[in-house]
Amino acid sequence: MYYMENIFKIIYDKSVKNELLSLKDLDKIIEILVIEKNLNDYILNINFQSIRGNNLASYSYSSRTISIYTEKIKEMLYTITNSIILDKNLEISLYKNISILQIILHEVEHANQNKIAYSNNSLEALILRLSYLVNNRYNDELYEICPEERLAEIKSFDEIILLTNTIYNKFCNLSKILDMEKLKRLLRGYHYTNNSINVPINTYLILGNKTELLSHIEGLYNNINYSLSDRLKYGFQINNNEYKYLMKKLVLSLSKNFDNKINMI
Repeated sequence: MYYMENIFKIIYDKSVKNELLSLKDLDKIIEILVIEKNLNDYILNINFQSIRGNNLASYSYSSRTISIYTEKIKEMLYTITNSIILDKNLEISLYKNISILQIILHEVEHANQNKIAYSNNSLEALILRLSYLVNNRYNDELYEICPEERLAEIKSFDEIILLTNTIYNKFCNLSKILDMEKLKRLLRGYHYTNNSINVPINTYLILGNKTELLSHIEGLYNNINYSLSDRLKYGFQINNNEYKYLMKKLVLSLSKNFDNKINMI
């Protein structure tokens, strides 16, 4: 993905100078993403605001606008400064700017979901259409297990990890942290309850009062033997051993790379 190389150059050049991405940089990055992902009809405006609740950024499906909340991003960066364990100043600067990029990629992915849901005949498109049928606005309990949010987080980290593969050997600690961050997103919504692991997408439909849609998900389970990575991505069933192994891996990484095991981003 050549366009990601252009984005990485913006981030790296800023980080080398120990500078954060400016609003102008963010505008340029979004412009690149809109062009390369063919989202001209799905992202019409970008605005920067001081604060709105606890959101770092948001995407409006109705106005097709990405909003970025600068004060909340400052709070995130302050948390990073006081919690991350990295030896190199350049790695710290890179992590901060990559964290800002992830926020942008997440919101751009929401616009891309709007495109995928109604133009593709894929598993992801089906899951998104089912997700849209649940009214999850202002419901924190549903937010954690919302397929749209889980997919936006996972896919944005997929892009970031691909972006940083070229510097893996030079910044291996940073790369390990990014891998850990992706694992956190994959495990988001999975919880050990009553000797079994709940299924995020099933729980989402149940709590969202759309139990009649569960048959569509059960049909997907019965027809295809999905890999563990795909099951995690889409919030499908994983078994106890898989969960325990991944949680152990995550906890060890968190304790090694963050002070006080702070839950980042």
